[in-house]
Amino acid sequence: MSTFPGTILELPGIGIDRFDQRVRDRATIFFLSHFHFDHMQGLSDATPLSGPLYVSPHTAVIVGLRYPQHTVVQVPIREQLNLTIRPPTGNGLAYELCVRTVPAEHCPGSVMFYFETKTVRLLYTGDFRLSSESLTVIERYKIRPAIVYLDSTFLDRRYAYFPPRQVSMDRIVELCSRWLAEDRRNVVSLLPPASYGSEELFYQLSSRLHQRIHVYAAQREPYNHFALMNDVFTDDPVGARIHACRGKTLQNEIQCQRVKTREENGASFVMTIRPSARRWCNLRPEDPFCKKGSGNLWYVCYSSHASSTELVDFIRSLQPEARDIRFSVVADETERVGKEAYLRSLLVLVSEEEEVPVGEETKEIHCLPLVNFKSKANFKITARNGSESDKEEEEHDLLYQRPIKMARRSGSD
Repeated sequence: MSTFPGTILELPGIGIDRFDQRVRDRATIFFLSHFHFDHMQGLSDATPLSGPLYVSPHTAVIVGLRYPQHTVVQVPIREQLNLTIRPPTGNGLAYELCVRTVPAEHCPGSVMFYFETKTVRLLYTGDFRLSSESLTVIERYKIRPAIVYLDSTFLDRRYAYFPPRQVSMDRIVELCSRWLAEDRRNVVSLLPPASYGSEELFYQLSSRLHQRIHVYAAQREPYNHFALMNDVFTDDPVGARIHACRGKTLQNEIQCQRVKTREENGASFVMTIRPSARRWCNLRPEDPFCKKGSGNLWYVCYSSHASSTELVDFIRSLQPEARDIRFSVVADETERVGKEAYLRSLLVLVSEEEEVPVGEETKEIHCLPLVNFKSKANFKITARNGSESDKEEEEHDLLYQRPIKMARRSGSD
């Protein structure tokens, strides 16, 4: 759950992934890394933002439909644009800002933002879990930040390893295939960690098992604008055998088969699968990453955030330039100190393996705190039991269409 305050001291005049009044008063240009609600506080306010909101093309479609009051500007992934920033407060003078988007692979359309000025090189990761291909993009475009705002969700020694997402999806497909083949009455209830962000899992389940997935209206509506998802979902709550709807229907008139078949003649025909990451503490590569819970409930380790090992490898890929690491996910000062010590210990181990020229000292990593915790006191942190999806379900179902603008591209590439 993001605790990033929305503004950056070194880059006055911009707001990122937070849109409450405090940020609006300090910014004239805004950025959104991806469409998850802990990164969108204040975006639902009826008052338009005081400047354009820069997002990836995928995110632009969904934001434009749900929040038409804002001016949304598409920035193609991997593209670069040049902006003039005029801070609205203080004595800050206008300055030129170069922005490049980098795929974050957290959910469809998620991006990192790499900011450069004459004096600042800063990478804001948002939430991420990168593949080797995206790491190649960072190398290709010579992204070398001195400051990194890091997705520190799983920067914890208990979460050193998660299986690759494709491996997790293969296991989920296998569980579903076996269960559906056992009895024609059997159905699957899929409980993903969030209502938005599991599109690749939905797509693979549908295409590999030749089954459409029943979802409720608020989930399905945004996907109507993406051709890849045309044959994935269904409105039929009775005929569907895979459900990600939590028992909801379009008009709440027809009982969903997920609910109806839960108990029949004393037997349950529903297998529930909960992809999750938080419960998988101290997992090792050789350990099973799929466990049976009570009844016919299965837990599968599935993470769209980087493990702590992946985070350290990512920081190492940005060195020696990246020396100022700031955490975007910290519950309080105690957790920040613990994460700082853990990251420092891992990076020191790495630096000790490198040859240091005689007469030189090993450089340290500076992990600086996000000091403005009090300003986030009114930000409700959802419990760590998957309730983020419940919050999303409470969002209204009405989505609106609006024109989407394209950002001007830099001619330097």
